[in-house]
Amino acid sequence: MPDSICSSERAARRWPVDRLRCLALALMLVSGLGSAAAQSPAPTPETVASVLMYHRVGNADHPSTNVTEAQFRAHLDYLETEGFNVVPLTRVVEALEANRPLPPRTVAITFDDGYRSVGETAHPMLEARGFPYTVFVNTEPVNAGQAGHMSWERMRGLAAQGVRFANHSRSHAALFHRRDGETRPRWRDRVRTDLLDVRASLRDELGDAVHQSPPLLAYPYGEYSLELMDEVAELGFVAFGQQSGAIGIHSNSLALPRHSFNERYAAMDRFRVKVRSRALPVIEQAPLDPVRGSRTAPALSLTLAPTPDLRAGQLACYYRGERLTPEWLEADRRFEVQGKAPIPVGRTRYNCTAPDGEGRYFWFSQLWVHGDGGT
Repeated sequence: MPDSICSSERAARRWPVDRLRCLALALMLVSGLGSAAAQSPAPTPETVASVLMYHRVGNADHPSTNVTEAQFRAHLDYLETEGFNVVPLTRVVEALEANRPLPPRTVAITFDDGYRSVGETAHPMLEARGFPYTVFVNTEPVNAGQAGHMSWERMRGLAAQGVRFANHSRSHAALFHRRDGETRPRWRDRVRTDLLDVRASLRDELGDAVHQSPPLLAYPYGEYSLELMDEVAELGFVAFGQQSGAIGIHSNSLALPRHSFNERYAAMDRFRVKVRSRALPVIEQAPLDPVRGSRTAPALSLTLAPTPDLRAGQLACYYRGERLTPEWLEADRRFEVQGKAPIPVGRTRYNCTAPDGEGRYFWFSQLWVHGDGGT
């Protein structure tokens, strides 16, 4: 099977499933065992947690990367009032690596880029509720004293109050993209130098406040490629994108989803659905590489682990205003979808959801990138 979780050492690094469980899943896929409750034990809950991603708070000059103070406060009030389990991002990663779900309604909060509004506006609201959070920092603007970004001094002050930090690259360039005339070895050296330089800077400036075991990375713009995932894996990172969805025990630890919010997409009805979402239990997919050389919309094949309360008959995928009806290649287990419209230059996604019968949605989002990235 192409891109199988059991097919190669490289794929196994992407899908953090222990060898025995991997073999068991392969046997189930081949033999069809586990389709009836009498043939298998009760399934382990598939969802680990939902991770929320923000950039700026209360900075109206940048609406595409900003949520208003009122929107952010409403999000936090909902988490507090509804009794969500807000945990450090490290706890989510530990649970993922141990193939262990966390309590229901667990979330972690993250910010990308290290903007000043995180320390000035978001932090007091989070601190008042005792909510931990992580900031992914790109260091070039910090070292340059660029307006709008927190200084190292400010970040050290937040670190002393329990805030944690992680790698968002030095330059915030689209790391997957090779420059004109750049060979793969030179690209590889540039990317590794960039990420290792940030790892060292964060450790020197912020010490124990940096996620280090394992180190965590948020891809700039949420963009990655198969080649970049290989390099990130060799450096030992667990990595996050910006595609929506909950993290589950089957999730790819080199392309973990986060629910991203900005002014346009931060209304409470949308927030409630996302923060309560469940991980669509994808155990195999093709293709894995989101980078497309052609503008033809890709055919995406997904194989699901058996999940009794997943209403597969109501599963639907969405792409640029299209509703994509899945073609089931194996009933309730393996399907394929493909958009009709060409993919745009830049980023786009297929979003697949299915109800669970209790008002929540299983969710999986697949990123596609065409062009140089970073737009």
